[in-house]
Amino acid sequence: MDKAKMIKINMKLISTLLIFALFGLFSCESLDEPKPGFLDPETFLENQQDALDLLAGAYSGQYSIMSYLKSWIILNDIGSDDCGYIYAEFPDRVQYDRFIYDPEYRDFLNMWWHHYIIINRASLVIAKVSDMPDFAFDSPSIKKRIIAEARFLRAYNYFNLIRGWGDVPFFGDNYVSDPVGATDMDRTDVETIYDFIIEDLTKAEEDLWDREKVEKGRATGGAAQALLSKVYLTRAGWRLDANTGEMVQGDPSNWAKAAAWAKKLIDEGHYALMDSFRLVFPARPETYSYENNPEQIYFVNAVEAGPWFETKKYYGPRRFDNLGGYSSYVGEIELYNSFDSSDKRLPATYLMWVFDRDFNRRFNLNDPKDKWFWWPGLNIPHIGKYLPDEPYYVYPPRENLSGTNYPLFRYAEVLLIYAEAENEANGGPDGQAVEAYNQVRRRAGLSEWPNVTDPEGNLYPNTQDGFRQAVRQERRFELAFESKRLFDLRRWGILEQLIKDRANLPVHTQEDVIRAQNITKYHNLWPIPYYEIQRNPKLKQNPGF
Repeated sequence: MDKAKMIKINMKLISTLLIFALFGLFSCESLDEPKPGFLDPETFLENQQDALDLLAGAYSGQYSIMSYLKSWIILNDIGSDDCGYIYAEFPDRVQYDRFIYDPEYRDFLNMWWHHYIIINRASLVIAKVSDMPDFAFDSPSIKKRIIAEARFLRAYNYFNLIRGWGDVPFFGDNYVSDPVGATDMDRTDVETIYDFIIEDLTKAEEDLWDREKVEKGRATGGAAQALLSKVYLTRAGWRLDANTGEMVQGDPSNWAKAAAWAKKLIDEGHYALMDSFRLVFPARPETYSYENNPEQIYFVNAVEAGPWFETKKYYGPRRFDNLGGYSSYVGEIELYNSFDSSDKRLPATYLMWVFDRDFNRRFNLNDPKDKWFWWPGLNIPHIGKYLPDEPYYVYPPRENLSGTNYPLFRYAEVLLIYAEAENEANGGPDGQAVEAYNQVRRRAGLSEWPNVTDPEGNLYPNTQDGFRQAVRQERRFELAFESKRLFDLRRWGILEQLIKDRANLPVHTQEDVIRAQNITKYHNLWPIPYYEIQRNPKLKQNPGF
């Protein structure tokens, strides 16, 4: 390619990156704090720093309230049985919570576009950095690492697309200057995209560095291993076929592959459980040094000075005088009641307190005399995982922002992936699967297998299905409000029936009844955004929408 043409392409990229920079979403070096930057087309991609700057542009797509730090949370947490949206300031979110939505719902388009933007930028990194001479880098391993990080980003975003929408437009290795502007793209079968994702991640895993050698927030070899285990785990499960409208189950041989990749990560020893569950989510200034802890495999960095993670407002509680947070995303009462009262994760998962209007009295959700205080006259457990600890929580919060990072993969999840996959692959749990599961239980201060009871107090049978149900329940407790639950319910093939059953529980809410009336099997996929269907006549809408 001649230099003039390359400059033209780079100028288009620069325009895109500068738009993100204006919103504080572009990072040139550190992935901690976004900062504006300008890439000179005359010198662009001449040296290692240019390549790192281009890669930072790919990462920057994650740092947006329209991406992982808002729309992603809305779609995956509010769309599950763990989290609800109770206020009518945004009626479309209330409707989404009730499984009443259509292709025009804005967060579908937000996530669709952002995934393709990241894929596009990652493909550009792979194409352009691969063409750079080795002598432009401090070492060949740095060049390989940059390309590998881009492969990871591309694979992860394709994985999210097919989990969300099934068959989607697919560009493969090709860089397309305007991926969200394509008007003549058919949908590609998910199995083809799965093969591509696995190929990308397998190549990336070989060249990515260990967590101890790279700055926080970057993809590592462990991140690729964790994602490969999750890809195979998901591929083994159920999905809604976008063409037939029927639920189909994946190839069971994927269970063993999921277990193998999880085991590789576990055995290499770069990651471990933190002793304290609360320190996995450091929530006050003096504990922020723990944010790159050995349990966090891959995460989106957040800093209180950055314009990203608006948790204090959205998760924070609304006071009876309508001051304070928004109480937008709240925990479902059924989930809160399912926790064992001795579970050490409970006080970190939920916000259990609030002050009165004069900051004189502390109210506690667990204290019967204080239950009246929880607004608006409801006993609503608020989510505390990403909020500061009590002495550091300025109430009402002055700003939206949190310095607690948002986890995408944690070591605890890999342990549970290994336990689940081994159980399915071997027809029952072996000693290693049981130990992986028990590590998570042990940290929570709970009984270990086989002496584990369900939320109703019944002992799980020491069988393959008993262990299966126990692991599923443990995933819910351990990973609550980390945007895992909806995809779990889909791949287990139980989303529709579980939501319907909630309306028949001895203790249920009116919202449970509304959701049960609306849920269908078609909600195992999201609708293709209306704007995309209008722009691209080749796109066929998902069934039921």
